[in-house]
Amino acid sequence: MPVTGSTAPPEQRPKGRRSRLALLLVALTGALLPAISRESAGGSEEVRVSYTEASPVMYLSFDDGPHWLFTPMLLDLLDRFGARASFFPTGEAIAARWDPEITQALLSSGHTIGNHTWRHSDLSRLKGEQALAEVARASSGLEKLMGYRPSCFRAPYGEVGTILGQLGPELGMTLAGWTADPQEWRDPPIEDVLAYLKKRERDGMVVLLHDRKWLTLHIAERVLANYSAQGWIFEALPGCRNEDSEFSRMAYLTPGDPPVGLIDKYEIVNQEASVEGWAFDADLPDGGLPIRVTVTGQEPSIVAKTSEEHRFHFQVPNVTVDKALHICVWAVRARRQGHDTSLGCRRTKGD
Repeated sequence: MPVTGSTAPPEQRPKGRRSRLALLLVALTGALLPAISRESAGGSEEVRVSYTEASPVMYLSFDDGPHWLFTPMLLDLLDRFGARASFFPTGEAIAARWDPEITQALLSSGHTIGNHTWRHSDLSRLKGEQALAEVARASSGLEKLMGYRPSCFRAPYGEVGTILGQLGPELGMTLAGWTADPQEWRDPPIEDVLAYLKKRERDGMVVLLHDRKWLTLHIAERVLANYSAQGWIFEALPGCRNEDSEFSRMAYLTPGDPPVGLIDKYEIVNQEASVEGWAFDADLPDGGLPIRVTVTGQEPSIVAKTSEEHRFHFQVPNVTVDKALHICVWAVRARRQGHDTSLGCRRTKGD
């Protein structure tokens, strides 16, 4: 049975979305996870896999990038497991190594980017004006790449500094901490890292890693494989999601640029996966952007076109929670040259 699509306007689509949680400095709790619930509708039993506050989620975060080799490899690894993560690059490094196209591709895959100062400075050692300048310069640099200012901030070494801690809300960013820091930059054995994470394992755990080492790639692969098999999912930090990023990213594009977008809703209802999101190509300002999907064991196919509001919605049939499938989505570029934009992948089973 083929995948089916829809370009229904917003008022005709399900309106429920995952709630955004407040991001705290020390820990995140009440995470959004997949669970199975049964609801009676019209005398029939509906089986729905959705996001609730009952199942485990892990927030992977990566500091101090981007690295020219390891960060792209890490992004491929995350995509393979249908995982989203949060990145905290230094402003100086991302400005030197990435352009808007690469940055937008990361955002379209569902990841987020936060402020990590311009030069990875210890803010506790700087005067107030110097500390604020470090953070402001990084935000301005990220805005040039993302189309909007970052909504979350992580201090290098965890040293926020008295003045910055007081002015955090005025900067318009939440403070992103962590609950587990295996310090893989010290080159510990992988098994020691896994044992460390096991001791700190809890729903909503925030893991601090660094996308600049081979070891991090091996650790990330083991963590993704082990915890996916146990039913965990991996999400970007909710406080790093910018409410206005969709429209800002659209306005940022000019004709000829690759499309941008995001999957913002995914659930399984009665053995059918429902995928919903938005995608925009400046060469198609009135919508009609083709959305391509690949499902395990099937040939790639165009399943939908975006509506005038640049939304898409399609279903993948014959999906169950005990059947492993990999569903990958692309926004097809209007112009023939260049690559389609990956909107990420979703897995229907962890193992």
